[in-house]
Parts: sequence; structure tokens; C-alpha cells
Amino acid sequence: MKFSKSLKFHTSLMLFAGIIFTTVFLQSCKNKDNEKVIRERIEWSHSWIEPTNKNDLPKVLIIGDSHVERYYGVVKNALKDSAYCSKYTSSLSLGDPYLPKTIALLLEQYHFDLITFNNGLHGRGYTESAYQKYIPIMLDLFKKQKDTRLIWVNTTPVRKRENLDEFADFNRRVIERNKMVTDYMNKNHIPLVDFYTIGAKHADYYSADGVHFNKQGVQAEADMLIKAILKSLK
Repeated sequence: MKFSKSLKFHTSLMLFAGIIFTTVFLQSCKNKDNEKVIRERIEWSHSWIEPTNKNDLPKVLIIGDSHVERYYGVVKNALKDSAYCSKYTSSLSLGDPYLPKTIALLLEQYHFDLITFNNGLHGRGYTESAYQKYIPIMLDLFKKQKDTRLIWVNTTPVRKRENLDEFADFNRRVIERNKMVTDYMNKNHIPLVDFYTIGAKHADYYSADGVHFNKQGVQAEADMLIKAILKSLK
């Protein structure tokens, strides 16, 4: 009986300690400036840097989300005689204080002659003010790489799954965010690739989820980016 009470006591103590540890851990995950960090149900990132041992061609880093995952291979193959293409893709969004931190870590290790940046449709939990705040933060980060050129790529429209001919409610926010990006890039003379327009004109470029592009749409994105990269490298 004494053993049973002792076991219950120690079990309760361990549970209490676990709760305290969990609370402290969650608090330690906050940004140092106490900025709100919003996480999606699934977070992911993927970096692919190649080749790390050659410098005979310009090196290009393509940053974005799942759209980049789809068109990266097309761009890479098309530019194989003109540039080495690497990628960093993630679900992190402008507004998330950890996006510039993760990219900064990558840029500390590798130098690129050209960076293309596309934020995509993540970060719906962040306000447009939070989104806008991080545009110059990202731009300043890229400028730290000496002699590196930048191409900013705006965000594609989002359509309704049940009717791809109609835009989803979130698309109003996409338009607002793209305007913020366009105004800032124009002010700072940064080339901007307009993915929004091709998505707005072509419902036939979309897959069934209303977010991602089908093979035809992926090729259209790749063609636009290839053209912009070649122009910048010249």
C-alpha cells in the first residue's frame, strides 16, 4: 500500500514536471521580439544545392514553395548550359520571423550570382501588415550577398476547387499582397516576374485543388522564369 502511494506521488510529480517543461519549451519558441509565430498543420522545407564544387557557370538559387518544387526541374534542365540551379522551398511565409533566419543560414554557406524569390500562397494566418513588414527585411537579406542579383516573383491566384473559373475568397488578399510587392520592387528597381497574370488568364492551367498548376501551367511558369533569368545573367 505504501509502495502504491509512493508510485502515485512520483507519477503525479513527473506529470507536473512535464507540464512545466512543456510550457517553458513553448514559450522559448517565441520570437525574441515576441512576434506571433503561426504554424500550419504541416510545415516543410527542402534545400537542394548543386554543384558545390564547380564555379564555371553562374549559380542561381530559386526560392519558393510547392510551385517551385514543380517547375524547378524544368528550369534547371533548360538552363543546364547557362547556369547551375539550386533551390530552397518551404511552407514558411512572409510574416514568419523564421523565414529570413532559415534563408540567412543557407546564404551564409553558399554564394549565388542570382536569386529568384516567390513566396506563394502560404501564410494565410498572417495579416497583410505582417506580410508587408517582411518585404524589405527579405530584400535587405538578399542584398547582403555581394554581387548577387535578385528577381522577385509574385503570387499566383487561388481558385475555387468546386469551380476553377471562379477565384476563391482568399484571392482578394493575394491581390493586395501582390500590390505591396509590386510597389516595393518598382521603388527599388528590382525585376518582377508576373505569375499572377498568367494564372488569372488561364483557369486551364490549374489542377483540381485550385492552387497548384498542371503540366501546362508549370511549363508556362518555367518559361517566364527562364526568360527572366537569362535576361538578368546577360
